[in-house]
Formats: sequence, structure tokens, C-alpha cells
Amino acid sequence: MGPLTDLLSDFCRCVGLIDASTVIKQRMVQVKGMEVGFEALSDDPDHFQIQFRFGAMAAGRALRVFRLMLEANLLVYAKDNAQFAIDPDTGDSIMLLRAGFGTNTTGQWLADTLAHYAEHGLYWKNNILNCEDEQFNGVASGEYQWMRA
Repeated sequence: MGPLTDLLSDFCRCVGLIDASTVIKQRMVQVKGMEVGFEALSDDPDHFQIQFRFGAMAAGRALRVFRLMLEANLLVYAKDNAQFAIDPDTGDSIMLLRAGFGTNTTGQWLADTLAHYAEHGLYWKNNILNCEDEQFNGVASGEYQWMRA
């Protein structure tokens, strides 16, 4: 067993998932309707990656959504080791989070971290990816200010 397997086992115990073997085998869990995957980094054994998948965006929005992602990466997520991106294979919107193994990296920490970033994902999904055209055009116009919550 590696550190990621141990962390996922502890996570399943903390959140009350009975079938930890499925989560460990697939390295994936559902959080608030989003797929969240986990990947050990072969070139950096002290860290791992968490991948939130929000889903595909509506046709014709890719360029503006990508611009919003870049702005969010620079203005909001730069200090968190988190990044919004578009999966080049599927076109899905994703958030990548790099995290380190350590004494504070426990199953409870992982549950809290997933809940925190799932809220960001739901906001992104509901207000940018799945919103009506009128609402999207208001957000994508560039006439707003990013606020840190």
C-alpha cells in the first residue's frame, strides 16, 4: 500500500463509505455530483493530484470560458496550487489541485478539502458552464471584479 491508498482508506473511514475498495481501485469518488479523481505523481512521490470534473461547456463558449479560467487561476487560485483547465481529450472543464503527503494530510483533511473545492466547482458549474446565455454574457463581458471569499 502506498501513501495515496492509505489516505483514501482513511478518507472512506472518515466519511462513512463502506466499500473503500472501489474508491481505492478506481481512485475516484463522487462529490456533490462531480467526479473527483486522485493520481499519484510518479515524478514527485511526496505529492498527489486531485482532479475535479465539472463537465462539458455549451458550444460556442470555449474561448470565453477559457479566458475566465485563466483569470481565476491568476487572481483566485494561484496560492492554492489549484488550476482550472480544459481536458484536451474530452473537452470537460476540470480543476486540478496539487497536494502534499504529510502529517496533516489525513482522511478528514481530504474530506474537508473536497467539500471546499466542490463548492467552488458548483459555483463554476452553475454560474458559468450551465447558466443561461444572458447570465453567461454578463459574467463573460469582463465588467466584473473577482472577489475572494
